[in-house]
This record gives sequence, C-alpha cells and structure tokens, in this order.
Amino acid sequence: MIIELLGLSATKIQSNSTTILLSPPGEKSEIKTSRFKADCVVLGNPDDKINVEPREEKLFIVDSVGEYEASGIFIYSSQTPSSGKIESLMTLLKIENITIAHLANLNQELSPKQLELFEGADILIIPVGGKGVLDAKRAKQIIEQIEPRIVIPMHFKQKGIKTEYDEKEKFFKEIGSSPSEQERIKITKKDLPQEIMEIINLNV
Repeated sequence: MIIELLGLSATKIQSNSTTILLSPPGEKSEIKTSRFKADCVVLGNPDDKINVEPREEKLFIVDSVGEYEASGIFIYSSQTPSSGKIESLMTLLKIENITIAHLANLNQELSPKQLELFEGADILIIPVGGKGVLDAKRAKQIIEQIEPRIVIPMHFKQKGIKTEYDEKEKFFKEIGSSPSEQERIKITKKDLPQEIMEIINLNV
C-alpha cells in the first residue's frame, strides 16, 4: 500500500485498486484543494461537506462511530472527545494484514476504550502541531501507550495555512529522530520493522 499526507489531518491510502481518504478537507478547511477521487472516505468531522467524487460507481462514506467493511478493508471508527458532540472521527483500518491508526484531530488523552482499540497498531498517524490538536510532547506520550511499529506525524505547520501550528521538526526533536523527508511511503506487511519503532517524515 501507499500512504501520503494531503495537509493537516488529511491522509490518502492506496491499496491495490482502492483509494481511501481519511479526514479530507471540508468546505471550511484552510486547505484549498481540487476535487478528490476515492472509493472510501472517513470524514474528519461528520458535518463536513467534502469535494470528493467516487472513483468507480459509488463512494463509501464513514461519518459516524461504528464498524464497517468496504472493498475488503475493515474500518473501526471512534469519536473524540469521548463524550458530547462528535468533533472528530479517529479510525483504525485493517488493510493488507496491516493495522493503521489515524487519530484525526485528537487534542486530548485517549480514553481506556480508545486505547484498547488503537494499542499495538502497526502504523500510527498522529497530529503533532498543537493549537487545538496534540503537540509534540503529548503526541509522544500517546505513542508510548500505543507502541506502533511505524509513526507518521501529521497536522503540523505548512505553507498556505494561517493557523501557526508547530513545525514537525519540534516533534522529531522531542522523539529523538531526524528522518529524511519523503513524499509518500510504500509498505507491505513484510516491510514492518520488528525490533525498533520507525519514524517516517512525509511532506505535504
């Protein structure tokens, strides 16, 4: 599969002929993009109006907490905060025998139930920019709880965004890593690190 960041919490995953979008930018997003095409979309906010077209005949949309299956991909969504109005949908995906945790716009500790869902995920995609989402220090604490094999930081400072999120380098310093930047990551089950946790630096 191929994973790439689209800006803030927006993430694209390509698995064989299936395209999944996680937290794509809505109409009110600071990200101004052209129309996306996908087979499956998990909304970052259930109220978002998104500019996404189906790649084939139908677009499968996840906009609430629950368990789903689409194109052989299993999706488990959980809300944050843990009570009250859903402000962000976090997701655990099972694709090609790999589990991927995407923590959307998380800005607080995980509840015990959420931690149980995400703990031990192979790949963790986590916000690190502060200003309404996790900052570097809090992200590190959650990484230590989940213990993934691969960590991909997202939702950090980028060009064209007015909000002054922290730069991703602050997270790399906090975690003690200085990975080279790349546009996307291509990974299979056999590529997952076995002994150490790998930090991936994807650009936007």
